[in-house]
Amino acid sequence: YQRRVRAEMIEYYDVSGCYILRPWAFSIWEKIQAWFDAEIKKIGVDNCYFPMFVSQSALEREKDHIADFAPEVAWVTKSGQSELAEPIALRPTSETVMYPSYADWIRSHRDLPLQLNQWCNVVRWEFKH
Repeated sequence: YQRRVRAEMIEYYDVSGCYILRPWAFSIWEKIQAWFDAEIKKIGVDNCYFPMFVSQSALEREKDHIADFAPEVAWVTKSGQSELAEPIALRPTSETVMYPSYADWIRSHRDLPLQLNQWCNVVRWEFKH
């Protein structure tokens, strides 16, 4: 990690686990992403995007799936000074957001294969205890 900092690729941010990608490091990422994106499109994979926020009730429906990283989930509980009626998680994994839509989209074998890619962030705070 220190080599990447000294090479001015990334730098620390004041929120633990968050880093700033400097412009030339981000350009490397863009080249990797563009190459990979072109390759997966050749085999029929489409890009999509699902929300970054997951309701508490949706996450609880997947509690077995997220059990191992539940302590690492980041929660939003307020909007401005107002408490939210239900806490909202920042996406710790995409499956909890994607699978309910898949259940609506896939009705028979004719709807398969569903080949999707999502370029997104997930948020997990993995602190050493």
